[in-house]
Amino acid sequence: MSRDIESKKKYGITRVINKFLQVIAKSSFLSGYMRARIQKLRGVNFDDVSTVFFGEDIILDSISPQNITIKNGCQIGAGTKIVTHYYDNKDLSSSKDYHFRFYEGKVVIEEDVFIGFNCVIAKPVTIGRGSILGANTVITKDVPPGSIIVLPESINLKKH
Repeated sequence: MSRDIESKKKYGITRVINKFLQVIAKSSFLSGYMRARIQKLRGVNFDDVSTVFFGEDIILDSISPQNITIKNGCQIGAGTKIVTHYYDNKDLSSSKDYHFRFYEGKVVIEEDVFIGFNCVIAKPVTIGRGSILGANTVITKDVPPGSIIVLPESINLKKH
């Protein structure tokens, strides 16, 4: 299948509407509870959206928001990004029309998880119940229930 045909099939009017709703959901004019409800309209899965709080400027996957599940009692800090698709730069396609291979997976955020400012959740992962992700963490592997994940202390890479 050529790139043009696949793009038309997957990125039509639904994606335009999805992008529009994403812009609204990032707004600082809405409450955190309203932002979560708009993400539900985009296709993000919630057990009970009324128990979830979203900070400002959160970006949830623009291609497959339906691959994200957020359970009850979660708080997601401003600037967080959750991506459910990624591309494989090691196993490239032999097709000259569509060189890169994209993969999708599911991101599951279990009950009572706190995600700090500017976290990035990339690749298919499950974040276990009651876990805490500190500010600026990057998650690419499953997080066991009850975990506390933080960045190591700042390191000076250039010594004088």
